[in-house]
Amino acid sequence: MNTAQHVAQWLSAKGIADVFGVIGSGNAALWDAIARRGHSRLQCFHHEQAAAQAAVFYHRATGNHAAVLVTTGAGSSNVVTGILCAWMDSVPLLVIAGNEPTHFLKDPVRAKGAQGYNFVETLVGITKDATRLTPGDVSSVSKWLDCSYTIMLADRPGPVVLEIPGNVQTMEAAQ
Repeated sequence: MNTAQHVAQWLSAKGIADVFGVIGSGNAALWDAIARRGHSRLQCFHHEQAAAQAAVFYHRATGNHAAVLVTTGAGSSNVVTGILCAWMDSVPLLVIAGNEPTHFLKDPVRAKGAQGYNFVETLVGITKDATRLTPGDVSSVSKWLDCSYTIMLADRPGPVVLEIPGNVQTMEAAQ
């Protein structure tokens, strides 16, 4: 089972029935795994901000948690307004972001790969936690998801982001 399949399995185990987002090259493996698992409904949007806002209002209307799934580059930067809304209003929001493969993310240049950048760094001050998984984390994907979920709900609820680069999504990880 690869990392993306573990994410799909975890969403199912947590009862997260709806995933809002926009598909792109940086999160395609995650979308595919969630679709194949068949538990969580993939709610497709034309813009990541709309997807995040929908997840916030979904929680407000139903009390249920949803996930937001975005890709790299503009896909992740577009979701920031929705993350800020969740932060300001103390709404629990789980954002799972794709990014370029990790070998592009080591260099301190401004842009990495086709559209990669340090999304996690841009979220300081408007999330309860933002973490990027590395190849060394694939054996504990469920632990990272559980940790993000716990932080999202603890004390004053709010948004958390778990970034999973493209190569990490497709790595095999027995759990």
